[in-house]
Amino acid sequence: MEPLSIKGEELKKAGIRILLIEDNPGDARLIEEMLKEAGDEFELEWADCLSSGISRIKIDGFDVILLDLGLPDSQGLATLMALSEIKPEAPVIVLTGLADEATGTQAVHNGAQDYLIKGQVDKNLLMRSIKYAIERKRAEEELREANQFNLQIIESAKEGIIVYGPDLKYQVWNPFMEKLTGFSANEVLGKHPLEVFPFLRTTEIMAGIEKALQGEISEAKRIQFNVSKTGLSVWVSDISGPLRNSQEEIIGVIGMVRDITEHHKLEEQLRQSQKMEAIGTLAGGVAHDFNNILSVIMGYGTMVMDCLEDGSTSKKDIKEVLTAAERAATLTKRLLVFSRKQVVEVKPVNINETILSLQKMLNRIISENIDFKLDLADKPLVVMADAGQIEQVLMNLTVNAKDVMPDGGHLTISTRLEEIDDTYIAAFGYGRPGKYALITVTDTGSGMDEETRQKIFEPFFTTKGIGEGTGLGLSIAYGIVKQHHGYINVDSEPGHGAIFKIYLPVPSSESKILKEDLLNPKSENPKPGNETILVAEDDAPLRKLSRIALESHGYTVILAEDGEDAIKKFAENREKIKLVMLDMIMPKKSGKEAYDEIRKTSPEVKVLFVSGYTMDIIKTCEITEDGLDFMLKPVRPMVLLRKVREILDRYDGE
Repeated sequence: MEPLSIKGEELKKAGIRILLIEDNPGDARLIEEMLKEAGDEFELEWADCLSSGISRIKIDGFDVILLDLGLPDSQGLATLMALSEIKPEAPVIVLTGLADEATGTQAVHNGAQDYLIKGQVDKNLLMRSIKYAIERKRAEEELREANQFNLQIIESAKEGIIVYGPDLKYQVWNPFMEKLTGFSANEVLGKHPLEVFPFLRTTEIMAGIEKALQGEISEAKRIQFNVSKTGLSVWVSDISGPLRNSQEEIIGVIGMVRDITEHHKLEEQLRQSQKMEAIGTLAGGVAHDFNNILSVIMGYGTMVMDCLEDGSTSKKDIKEVLTAAERAATLTKRLLVFSRKQVVEVKPVNINETILSLQKMLNRIISENIDFKLDLADKPLVVMADAGQIEQVLMNLTVNAKDVMPDGGHLTISTRLEEIDDTYIAAFGYGRPGKYALITVTDTGSGMDEETRQKIFEPFFTTKGIGEGTGLGLSIAYGIVKQHHGYINVDSEPGHGAIFKIYLPVPSSESKILKEDLLNPKSENPKPGNETILVAEDDAPLRKLSRIALESHGYTVILAEDGEDAIKKFAENREKIKLVMLDMIMPKKSGKEAYDEIRKTSPEVKVLFVSGYTMDIIKTCEITEDGLDFMLKPVRPMVLLRKVREILDRYDGE
């Protein structure tokens, strides 16, 4: 049969191509006549068996296929199934000679768009069926593409997407959830959440899911999610809401899960930082006032002791008072170290000599069953440091090493020169380029897991029992190293001991501070003087003590009670004043601000900064880097006199 063609204006626009697979020529001619009467334009082709129809489909495309289920080479629904395998996207209308609703319904169920019973078909029914088949197939394709699009969104989402059925069993489990929990979709689909994650019973997540079935939207903002499959613990936020059909009936629950573990860690770090800042502010305020008080106690105590006869009971009593004051000063320094607000008294320090001088004390700390060794660099390692604080770091690490080796072991402290370059920084993620003195403390103790290693330098964190440790030792060590512009880290695994590494920057041999401190001799008995000194101090007892100490050695003293008063007094006595001694923290204007104002009219003015605490460590670092002198309270009168004489003589000799 040649292709049938029926002309018509309406069909001309449609341009519908139809393949009729029918073995009865009479039925084929009847279909042709109906299409002619419809007045539309079709391209109708006829194949008299299934194999011929399939051959035509492979060669050309058709908009609709009219398929007889009873063909010479195929019978029944198998005919439809064979055709669907070849052209699944083509709309198929089944033609049957029997008025069998069951067969027609089954055909539609297996993919046909419609079915028509021969002998009951007219042109209108045929046209409606053809148009319906095309539109329905197009709608199915659009739905399939929409589902595919939605599936891509679900699978590529950077958040967990979960769908629960009305029985709360998992129906959708996207790849993000697989990655987050370690459970594949095949392991959870069809199961109730409590079958997979029993701990959810007591969390807001499970309660939110159950509420969603009642039509509520529920959010669990911060839940710790213990993943038994991977052994990890993650923090998540979860939003659960009702899933509705087109009739607004609730048919399930949709959940959105976000991994907020990193966000939670950052918040914890921020809280820790705020806590430390609050402690630092408190410690600074206490230290500032307490060091002023200690300076008065130690100053007057020293002057009284110098007036007493050697060997007298009173002199011994005063010595006890001064010893207690020194201990109080040390306690204040430790408090500031913990708060990371301490101003370090940096001097050139040979790390090897510091460790050697500490060796005997460390031997007394550790147990006899611990083998203690030193492996020090052949050449001196000189850094700008506070020797006492570096000793404190080594003491803390040694005590910790002893505690993790109750049955004995090996403890080694080694030093070497290490250079940090860009390659090193890229590999380890920290550091500034330059040369460093590396101190390594290695023990063969119990070691620590990764979670403990991450927290080891946090304040109050301790693995010891109640009453056995404060959790401040390593936090203080961390603070000390950071204030020396250094780095400290630890490598450890359970059962393999620990290796602590401390990096302290080595200054260049051209460093001004290094050269001056190495070459500057310290006179035990300072010479008297006759210069005029301006002393700016807001604490009245300490101001009076400074005047007495300086005047006792021949100096003329002008007192100022705050920064503005210092500027005024200097302007009035500019020609006479040879040295300005300024407290860093004063009302109205700080010592640094007062110095900056004074220097505008007298740029060569000699200055000595004194403070019990500085709120701005950077300013103190700038002072020392500019070659200016700084002393940390409490200061004994003799130490102050030596420093004053040193500054005056140094500048006079330039």
